[in-house]
Amino acid sequence: MKKKIIFFSFVLIILIAGFNVYAQKKTEVFLKYSKQEGFMRIVLESEESFITKSQANIVSNQIKIDFPDSFSLTPLKTPPFEVVQANKTLTINIKEKAEIKTFKLSSPARIVFDIKSPDIHPEKTSGILLNSFVIDAGHGGYDFGIIFREKNEKDICLDIAKELSNYLVKKGKKVFLTRKVDQYLQISERISFTNIRKPDVFISLHISNSGKFAIYKPYLEDKAGSETLNKYSLEMKQKKYLSRSKELADSLINVFKEEFKEQIVLREMPLPLLNSIGAPAVMIEFPYSQFIMYDQQRKTKIVNALIKAFLVYGQTHTSLEYFNKGI
Repeated sequence: MKKKIIFFSFVLIILIAGFNVYAQKKTEVFLKYSKQEGFMRIVLESEESFITKSQANIVSNQIKIDFPDSFSLTPLKTPPFEVVQANKTLTINIKEKAEIKTFKLSSPARIVFDIKSPDIHPEKTSGILLNSFVIDAGHGGYDFGIIFREKNEKDICLDIAKELSNYLVKKGKKVFLTRKVDQYLQISERISFTNIRKPDVFISLHISNSGKFAIYKPYLEDKAGSETLNKYSLEMKQKKYLSRSKELADSLINVFKEEFKEQIVLREMPLPLLNSIGAPAVMIEFPYSQFIMYDQQRKTKIVNALIKAFLVYGQTHTSLEYFNKGI
């Protein structure tokens, strides 16, 4: 009898110990943030499945995130807002009245909260954390691109490129246009022009043959044995910027989806222009002019959306650099 009691006691201890180990095993969530005048971004980073199954609710100045299981929170620095953790729920209380928008990103998996003061708009502030841009207006010269009645792709893209450039220059940014007038340029000329200037962002503007916005990001095929690639290292220029190009594409998708209230097509293709750029690079196609009237109001709305996307990308990219350095 005594041996049985000892045996069952031993089993009970093992079960309790095992339960405690299981109970203590919690998914780690990293809290990051970046802040500037009128704008703050909060990022919660964790495992892909944990982020995917989470639900965020925003009421007034309070953010409540319900995770699928218990978790341990690791702030990378002391945040300027109140954080309350209770079992599976994380509550963030923002001190001041603000507009809060949220979205999820991958690689790494994270929930993002963009918080801005209601009286300060991204398109009216100089807080873009990027310094240099190359803006490529597609086509040009005898290459008209898509033509619809009296409108053509080369002129619409050049108009948008110039307006975007004018805004950024006024904010103290370095901006280079691959073409400033109606001229034909080969792809190789656009690539060479861009790589010499080493911008923080390269964006190529085009018109699609459909009624939808489309974002193109680089895709590098496996050509390790290619003699041409090894000789000229064409795609090697983009290789180390792939993750940043993806961040830039994600920022454009989220902003244009929000501003124009429609789905944005994302395409990942091995385009020579994007793959040969030594900088974060994307191509954006605006809807075919049969579906959208490209008057001044529409062009300005597109420019404002591009500026907002640059702001979001700049916050993401700069914040990640700071976090990696432990600042």
